[in-house]
Amino acid sequence: MKKKMLIFIIFLPMILMIGYQVQHKSAKFYQNPIMEISKIKEEDGYKVIEGKILNKNGEFLKLTIDNQSVTGLTTHLRIKDQVLLNEDLSSVISEKRDGLAFSIVTVFLLILLLVGKTSGLRAFIGLCINLLLLLLSLRFEIVYPSIPTLFVIIIYAALSIIVTFLSNYGIHAFRLDLIAATYIIVLLGFLICFTALKFMGNKGIRFEEMQFLTRPYLGVFYSSLIFGGIGAGVDMIVTLVTPLKELIRQKPTITTLELVASGRRIAKDVTPSMINVLMFAYLSGSLPMIIFYLNNGWSLAATLEMHLSLEILRVFCGAFVILLSVPASLLCVLWKGGLQ
Repeated sequence: MKKKMLIFIIFLPMILMIGYQVQHKSAKFYQNPIMEISKIKEEDGYKVIEGKILNKNGEFLKLTIDNQSVTGLTTHLRIKDQVLLNEDLSSVISEKRDGLAFSIVTVFLLILLLVGKTSGLRAFIGLCINLLLLLLSLRFEIVYPSIPTLFVIIIYAALSIIVTFLSNYGIHAFRLDLIAATYIIVLLGFLICFTALKFMGNKGIRFEEMQFLTRPYLGVFYSSLIFGGIGAGVDMIVTLVTPLKELIRQKPTITTLELVASGRRIAKDVTPSMINVLMFAYLSGSLPMIIFYLNNGWSLAATLEMHLSLEILRVFCGAFVILLSVPASLLCVLWKGGLQ
């Protein structure tokens, strides 16, 4: 433990120094103009920003911005901050934070390696591969818009489950029955929610927050339901199968009824916490908009109805997958173990 702490203490300043260099030396790699702010002042509802363009000809620029139109982008700007501008140098697109992002990702990877060692590295590699597969899937959907988004994501789900099993649990956990079971319960959880939505005619579901999408919003939303079940399904299947396999190894004479009873006890302990984690992970993403609407005079009931209906449905889809993983795990163990 002391050795790990020493390694972390040694590498942390190095990571922060490299992140600082990335923040201040990477402007030349951007196509958009990057301005380093040297002066900020307020004038009659406008923010006047002066600074130097870092990645063009080094010219100084004075930019006047309407506070009401881009408050979220300019509220916390300070001297020495770097911002991305549009091509005609007339407005701020976003703040440049690549150095901060590099530092956070690198520290996360360092902690992952120190705590998880080889398995932590595999998990990070699996995360990168899954992200790459997702980007390729979305690119494919853009190139071939006639193919439904939902179909592309269903194919991606199968690939993602395989990659997740291999990266998180190694080649020893690569069992076709577990992968097939996970894929089936993810699709079943989605079909339950999909059928309910169709039966109710999407009543009570507020799609207003998806109004700016350039793709059919229903296909995008249905695809997000599948995402909610992939991680939950993989984790739950392995969480249940691993101890049940250990029970069979330690007690080869265990009966089917005893194994089922053990599986039920494990599921009772794990399922509530898994669903709670899923719920707070989804609902936390809506907190900024909820606070924004409440501060602008919306009632609590109207705000929650507007922003939580989609998130709650995603939670339900993931919860169905978690519940379905209990019988699926037991069936996989019983089939593989050949118990009577």
